[in-house]
Order: sequence, then C-alpha cells, then structure tokens
Amino acid sequence: MISRPYSDPVLSSREAIEFEGKFFGGDEKCEWMAMSQAGAAIAKQVALDIQETLGEEPMKRLLVLVGKGHNGGDALIAARHLLTRYSGAEAFMVFPFGMSRIRPLVKRSLDDLQSAAGYRLKYLSLRASGIGAQMGGFCADEVFDLCLDGMLGMQFQPPVRAPARALIQWVNNYSRIRCRVAVDVPSGVGDSSDDVSFRADFSYATGIAKSGLFSLDNKAAVGRIRYLDLGFFDGCDIETKSTIVAERVMGFRRRLRGSAVHKKSFGHLFVVGGSSTMPGAILMTVRSALMSGVGLVTAFVPESIVAAAAVHLPEAMWVGLPEIPDDGGLALEGISQVRALAKGATGWAIGPGVGRHPETATLIEEILKLSSVPVLLDADALQAKLVASIVSKRSAVITPHAGEFNRLNDRPLNEPIDVDRVKAFAEVQQKVVLLKGAHTLITDGVCAIFSTCGGPVLARGGSGDILSGLIGGRISIPNTDFIESIVEGATWHGWAADRLARVSGQNSCKTTDILSFL
Repeated sequence: MISRPYSDPVLSSREAIEFEGKFFGGDEKCEWMAMSQAGAAIAKQVALDIQETLGEEPMKRLLVLVGKGHNGGDALIAARHLLTRYSGAEAFMVFPFGMSRIRPLVKRSLDDLQSAAGYRLKYLSLRASGIGAQMGGFCADEVFDLCLDGMLGMQFQPPVRAPARALIQWVNNYSRIRCRVAVDVPSGVGDSSDDVSFRADFSYATGIAKSGLFSLDNKAAVGRIRYLDLGFFDGCDIETKSTIVAERVMGFRRRLRGSAVHKKSFGHLFVVGGSSTMPGAILMTVRSALMSGVGLVTAFVPESIVAAAAVHLPEAMWVGLPEIPDDGGLALEGISQVRALAKGATGWAIGPGVGRHPETATLIEEILKLSSVPVLLDADALQAKLVASIVSKRSAVITPHAGEFNRLNDRPLNEPIDVDRVKAFAEVQQKVVLLKGAHTLITDGVCAIFSTCGGPVLARGGSGDILSGLIGGRISIPNTDFIESIVEGATWHGWAADRLARVSGQNSCKTTDILSFL
C-alpha cells in the first residue's frame, strides 16, 4: 500500500533506521536541523497537552531523562523551548548513562540549553547502583508537572539494562508526576519490547510513527499517540502496511466553497434511528451531521419524538415513522414512507438509538435495499445479518467499538483485538471498518489507517453518535473520496475532543460540548 495524501507511513524501527540513513545520508547538519525541528514540535505539543492536567496554570518543574542518542537531544531542545515559554520553570535532568557519554549533537543541545537557562537547571549523572537513593535525593519529593523520556529510541533492543532499567521502574512508581511524555517511543518499546518500559501518558512520534506504538503488547506503556510530522515523507511514496493520519487532513476545513454553489451541491444525508425510549442518540447524530458540511439532513425517527426533535433542531427535516407497541422502536410498516423518499439520499447513517427489536432490524434490512449510495452502520444496527446484507457495490462503513466488533465476530466482548483481525474482517465483508478505541483504526482490508486524535474525554455516552453524524455527513457529499471522508470525520471528531479537554479537563464536560469545538 502506498501512503495516502493525508497520511504517512508507519514503519518498524528497523525500517525507520534504514529510511533515516538514506534520508540524512550521514549529513550532521541535516540531522541537527531535524533534531531542532523535533524538539520545537515536542515543546509546542506539550504546551497543548499539558493543559488537560494544568489548565491555565504555568508549568513549574520538569523532569528530563536524557539518553546518549538523538532522543536525548530532542528532549533537551524541547526542554529549552519549554523553559523559554514558562519563565518561572526549572528542569531536573537525569543522565542514566552519564553526561560524558552523550553524542555530539546531544552535547550541542545541552550546551544550548545551558546557555539559555543554566541557572534553572539541575543535573544528576547516575551511578550504576543505588538508583532509588540517588533519585530520591535528587527529586526530594518534588511535584513535577512534566516528565520527558528521552532515554532509549528506535535502536533499542531488549533487554533494558542497568541503570536505565532501575530508573524506569523508579519513575514509573513515582506518583508526583502530573504528565509523562515519551519522545518518539517509550524507553523499552521497539520492534521487540521489554517487560519493563516507561509508562507514558503521551508518546510523541517524531517524524516517523513506529509500528511498536500500535502493538497490543505495548498498549499500557504507550498512552496516547501524537504524530509530529517533520516533513520526512513530503513528495515520496513508500510501500507500507499501515499509515498514520497527519494534521494536514484537516485542511478541508480551510477550503473556500465556490461562489455559485447551493445546498444540493453538498449532498443529502438520510439518518435512521432513535426510539421513544432513547431519543437522545439520534438527536446528537443529527446535530453533528448538520455541522458536517452536508447540504441537507433528513431524519427518520419514531413519530412520537418528531415534534420535540424539530424544536431542538429545526434545520433538519424530520419524518415520523410508526412505532412498535410497548417497545418504542421503528416498525416495519414505515418502509413505505422511507421508500417514497429514498431516491433523494446521497448517503445514509443508520443505527444510533434504534434499539435491537427484530422488527426494527427487518426494517433496516429493507432500507439497505433501496439505494446504492454510501452508508454508515453504527450502534444497534451493528448486527451480523445487517452488515452482511449491504450490497458490495455500495461504499459502506461500520463503526463499532471493541465490544461491538467482537459481538459481530461471535467472540467474547472483552477479547483483545489486533489489527490483522480487523483487516481480515473488512476484507471478507467488503466493508470499511472504523474501530473505535484509544486510537481509531480505519481499514478496508488492504490498508490500515490510524487516527490518533481524541482521548479519554470521549469515554462517555453519546460520543459515538456524534461521530456517526460527522462521518455520515462527510460520505454524503458528492464527488469525495469515500475513505478520505471517513478519515476526515474521525479526525475532526478527535481534534475537537482534544480541544474540549484542554479547556474543560477530562471530567467536567458533557458529550455535546464536543460540538462547540468543531
């Protein structure tokens, strides 16, 4: 698979070493420029992500773990930028392999940091034994707003040796660190990983995203993944099994619309869902669809909720369908109303709040026969029979979380899911699968695309309904690439959630607050 315009390759550490060897050609000047760019990008991203725990408080104290190689240089340059940004902050720097053993570019980074903020720096060059006592004396029970892990990089091969092993264990157990960021990869993580590795809240993939970041075995160490695009892949195509979405995918939000367009130029999404007992889900889906860029939205919902829904969202067209007595879901007899309007759809989003009554499932199955435009299935529409009933000539995407995906595969709901299993399912079903989780996996069975925006702020009811509306709207816009539209919707959703978390924190917000950040 060749990387797409909105994403860059995910490479193994071995492949990344080979790529960088060719890219830099041993030119130390180019390596220094890349290191400077990486350090600045890390500092910029830290200043954003740290808001989720600090809010508007300034950063006061950094703990920086500095290795011999270029990861250590990246961390030192990032520390210099952060100390410039936060004029009252100080940095505690730990050199697990000794200060005398750092490489020339790392030494240059340290010299620059000392020139910029020497009086705000503290140093510890570790001795081989007694790590706990050394670190306890050095840190003196201080609270650190940030710990930057720049010890071991992509050349790591297990095991993690002393004294780095003991240092990682000490830092992992030190509870007075608010945010932990790994530079490139957490120390101890690589193509093969150690059972002892730095436990990051964020891993910042600098320039190249390494495949070890997405391994199930490394999930606890990696935390949230940020891809810092340094332009390594500009203008080149690389065959790779998977890619990571770059921030440039959000460029669609900045493109001006033509002056002579009208609402039908941007498509007509038909949304099917809701029940009298679960009206909120469909309202969130329609609300986000109205903000997706699609021109028109028609919602087919139980007739008992139409009046209230229309008051809340008058921009949509609401069609009330007959309800199943004592259940409140959509009855099969509503198919005639849907059939009469179906030709107007350029895309469908089906499932939010719809319930799992067999009669409703039959209605959905009949709806899926009505046209061959793009369709999204989510929530209670994620039933094996319904997924299989979508004709292969249509562009279709299903958006399960892990439990729903396992249910579709008749597996235990909490069974871990690896990328290959999702790709195999997508290939057999001839559908695009968007698997929701700590990061979003999008695959058509051939390529695997990772979108890493968003985070724990999305771990609340309704976030998937908002995602369905955004993606449903994007895939309904005529003359757009189907997979790219899915990636746009997923990344936009996570992008807005990140910004919400920085303003409100991860706890004190509600799902619909995401919409204000689109």
